[in-house]
Amino acid sequence: EFYSICVQVLFRLRKDAKVGSERRKVMMKPIQPMDLNSYWFLSKLTMNPYREEVIASVRSQKGLQENRYCHELMIKKGKAWETRLKLKKPGLVCFLDADTLLLTNAETSLFQSDPKKTQFLTYSLKTGDLTEIFSLPFPVSSAHYLGGTQLIVKAEVDENVGEDEANFPTGNTYKENVMVLEELPWCANGRGFISRHRNRLFVADWTTQQYQPITSSDFQCGGVAVCPDRHQVLFTGMTYKDKASQKEGLFLYDAVRQEVTTLIEEGVFRRIKEPCFLKDGLVFAATKGERYGKNEALDFYLLNPMTKQYRILKALDHPLGSSVVSDCRLNSGSAVKVVQDQLYFTMTVGWTTPLFRLDCDGKLEMILDFDGSIDDFAFNNQTLWLIAQRANALQALVTVDLKTKKLKTEKDWNQAALLDRYVAQPQPFPFSSRGRRIDGWVMVPINYDPRQQYPAVLQIHGGPNLAYGEVFHHEMQMLASAGYFVLFCNPVGSVGRTDEFADIRGRYGDEDYENLMDFTSAVLQAFPAIDSQRVAVCGGSYGGFMVNWIIGHTSRFVCAVSQRSIANFMTIYGLSDFGYYFVRDQLAVEPLSEAGQAAIHKQSPIRYVGNVQTPTLFLHSDQDWRCPLSEGLQMFTALTDLGVKTRMVCFQGENHELSRSGKPQARQRRLFEIQSWLDQWCHKQ
Repeated sequence: EFYSICVQVLFRLRKDAKVGSERRKVMMKPIQPMDLNSYWFLSKLTMNPYREEVIASVRSQKGLQENRYCHELMIKKGKAWETRLKLKKPGLVCFLDADTLLLTNAETSLFQSDPKKTQFLTYSLKTGDLTEIFSLPFPVSSAHYLGGTQLIVKAEVDENVGEDEANFPTGNTYKENVMVLEELPWCANGRGFISRHRNRLFVADWTTQQYQPITSSDFQCGGVAVCPDRHQVLFTGMTYKDKASQKEGLFLYDAVRQEVTTLIEEGVFRRIKEPCFLKDGLVFAATKGERYGKNEALDFYLLNPMTKQYRILKALDHPLGSSVVSDCRLNSGSAVKVVQDQLYFTMTVGWTTPLFRLDCDGKLEMILDFDGSIDDFAFNNQTLWLIAQRANALQALVTVDLKTKKLKTEKDWNQAALLDRYVAQPQPFPFSSRGRRIDGWVMVPINYDPRQQYPAVLQIHGGPNLAYGEVFHHEMQMLASAGYFVLFCNPVGSVGRTDEFADIRGRYGDEDYENLMDFTSAVLQAFPAIDSQRVAVCGGSYGGFMVNWIIGHTSRFVCAVSQRSIANFMTIYGLSDFGYYFVRDQLAVEPLSEAGQAAIHKQSPIRYVGNVQTPTLFLHSDQDWRCPLSEGLQMFTALTDLGVKTRMVCFQGENHELSRSGKPQARQRRLFEIQSWLDQWCHKQ
């Protein structure tokens, strides 16, 4: 009680100290669902190694009428940024020389790209000329410059077709309306049916206009790193028939000798990621998953390519890259990069992503303690460039002087989007639950008056191995602008607090549920302006599982929104793209045994659906193979049968990434559905 009083007093003192600021906020416009269309999403930050003053990047924006994302190539020469080209995708590859860019699938009024092909083009910074140098008769997922006139490309191949039917990759050569499934996984989110499909690696030469596969028809390629100076390629992956083992190997392709060498046999490590060339050796991040299963943090290893011996370079306890939840980014760059024989990487610590440096002796140094999310980074001499989301702000290009560590916003294309909008500031709200400190935040509604009563929404992130932070989140800001308190926290299962904290295998709906309920109770006590009878709950993916679990265990929420959810772990086992190994790992059971199925049922929200009294909106996508449509339908059917008010909205042609990278019209409709449902029940008299 004393803690709650202190929180209220401190909050009111802060409010009183900013009277002028609050008066200005009264004049601010609310953030609306359609404001998402005005945000720029940044990616492909690329330095020019031949001219320091030239930098390239890609910015993307939703095109509501076209119902697709519009991408623009941005070039900085000196101090000014210029829009140079329209791109079908953010297809920037690299600088070939001081004035020439290599890119894919550009589009101008004079040059139209073919969506069924991948066109490699050079773009002259001097003349603006766009020249096609090579074309592949299939779309590629990634491309790397190998040196000379060679490229390394990765593309999805449909091995059902056969090499005698012309082109390798997935295509339209099937004339029968038949789909044959012969292996696991048989589906993948965003890709549909993938039985006998493989991501294969090719070497292509734009002089000879030829391309050849490097990997076999049974090999699923993972991460790729290229060293043009050595004419070598590092790549990870696994060979399988019938069922993917989920255990990867590490391989080296030498373009001069045209041969592949196995550096680490498949089966040793559960995951191998981020392969890199470092001095005379090789570095990779990997885990055997023996302590914390599939979500265990990766450790760095150093490998001698001559002897194939490797040793641990640095053990880590946090995930690489940014796991900070945001609905305002489209793409993230590589989390690991080699610069001047040193390894740099981002890692999620708490709710931020600092930048670290690691040398070949295993010395780890944090070189930037960044308050927010680093989505991509690159070096330009002594200047560090970032695509960053600083605390409660949209993506911007930020530079850091490595000597002084001073940050400077170099270009903020999003500044105008929020200039006259009410942006709610997340108020830190740490609390205690089951003897642990849990990080939480509270956002107050627009024109907040502590003497009034307001509804509230508890937001639950996905994963569960993700984390909320203080970066800008459009959905939350929209709800705060609609007059809601927005509550969010990082319960047990979230990342950033060690592997032990993130490990809830076999305990889904246990301590994490208690954390969320304790958080809600603590916030209600600290903020009497929240009407306890008008608190809703909302979440997606793991958050959707948690919503389904919550409504089966308590009726404290006036309504709920469950998105891309999990209802039944047994149907997840059979119908999800990762179900056959996820259920074994995360529920710590054998799904094909009678005892295992009983344990699965105990951890599934569908078991408790008879208790549900909460009006619930279900949002799912028909191409979501991570948390399939059937999960929402099971809950919808049961609630309708029970007479509980419910609504199900299915987004056709969308997948698990709807809230982050779905088509513009679908993303906007989703936000309208959420706000309309909450308004219907939270403002009901």
